Order: sequence, then structure tokens, then C-alpha cells
Amino acid sequence: MAAAKDDLNTPLIVTIGVLFVVLTFVLIILLQVYFFKAQAKEHVRKVIEPKSAELSGYLADQATELHSYRWIDREQGTVGIPIERAMALIVQEAGSGADKAADQTGKPMAP
Repeated sequence: MAAAKDDLNTPLIVTIGVLFVVLTFVLIILLQVYFFKAQAKEHVRKVIEPKSAELSGYLADQATELHSYRWIDREQGTVGIPIERAMALIVQEAGSGADKAADQTGKPMAP
């Protein structure tokens, strides 16, 4: 019976055990990398790529409202104007406001 214990090759058993532990960790890391790549690919395929008809219609409606004249409230006389025209009016008003401030102080206003 004592001779059976001496026949064990302990360094080989430890080496095989360490090898299996390292192999298991490498396999886990590779599976995680594969999972995250597959998850990102599915996200792109399902969420980013497709544009639904409802979303396309909604975006077209918004673009129409931003680039056209329209009534907001007829009773109060409120109208919507195209965004380009509104920005031009704001710049024009800001420029005339700076001129008025310069006239009052005699010095041009710093931007």
C-alpha cells in the first residue's frame, strides 16, 4: 500500500490542474468577447439600422413645421415662421440692439 502513494506523479497532476484552470479562464474571456460582439451587432441590426415608418413620418412632419409658415393660434393671430427666417430676424434684432446701446453710451458695445 505504501508503494501506491509513491507512484503518484504530483508535478504532472499539478501541471495538468493549472493548465485546466488557465484554459477555463481563457475560454471564459473568449466567450465574453464573443457575447459582447454579438450583442453590439444585434443592437445595430435591431435598433440603429431600421427606421420605422412612424418615425419617418414624425421627422417629416417636424421638418415641415420648421421650414414653413403656419398658424399656431388664429384667434390670437399667432403664426409660425420658417426657422431660417426666425434666425435671420434674431440676428437683425441683436445687431440693432447693439447699435442702440452704442448710441446711448457713445462707445461700441463689446460682443
